[in-house]
Amino acid sequence: MKIISAAPSNTEIIYKLGLQKNLAATTSLCNHPREALEKPSIGGWSQALRYSKIEEINPDIVLLSDALQNEQASKIREMGYETLQVNPSSLEEVFESIVRVGRELGEKDKASRIVEEMRRGIGKTDLKGRRIYCEEWMSPQMVSGNWIPGLIEEGDGEYFIGEERSRKFKLDRLKRFDPEYIFLNVCGAGKNVDTSKVLNRPEWQSITAVENGNIYVVDDALLNRPGPRLVDGLREIERKI
Repeated sequence: MKIISAAPSNTEIIYKLGLQKNLAATTSLCNHPREALEKPSIGGWSQALRYSKIEEINPDIVLLSDALQNEQASKIREMGYETLQVNPSSLEEVFESIVRVGRELGEKDKASRIVEEMRRGIGKTDLKGRRIYCEEWMSPQMVSGNWIPGLIEEGDGEYFIGEERSRKFKLDRLKRFDPEYIFLNVCGAGKNVDTSKVLNRPEWQSITAVENGNIYVVDDALLNRPGPRLVDGLREIERKI
């Protein structure tokens, strides 16, 4: 089977399943594991996909992720190629999507074991009931949603919102929640985020995390990608706490 992955999370799942030999191409954003960078690229994650490269590779299946790739998935199907698009919006749906990818690629049992390993890793995490706020975007300020609230709560932490899309929020509500820890997993920034930008927000000075300087950066790839490394992201948060 010749596979193209059009999303970093799916690339990571494919490698975890041990199917990297079947991976014919990825995107320019697929940087984990490092060997994925050596695969041919079909371009960017969404609008920058190179359909001519997909035709050149002539895959058996193209894996996509998130509703933001709906247009790309439709175009690829119109070209005559099979697609699998997973779009998890909660932690349980992340688990389901990994099993779905495994089933489609003939490795359902291995995918199920990956999910069980993730569940065990999350279950061993202890965030000590701390109030936590994660920020996915800084201007405008957006709280990290989707599977992150479920991940934090399963790790025995308390989170600012429930499992809903990342979104803007009213500062008064955040002040009432009063997070003890703030984690910056800014989309696309990796670890290159300046915590002083939060520490110096005048209207945030009464928030406990700011008062105590408990503001940390977590590589966004560990939390924003719905794949096996979510456990690593949670462990990073646990270490900081």
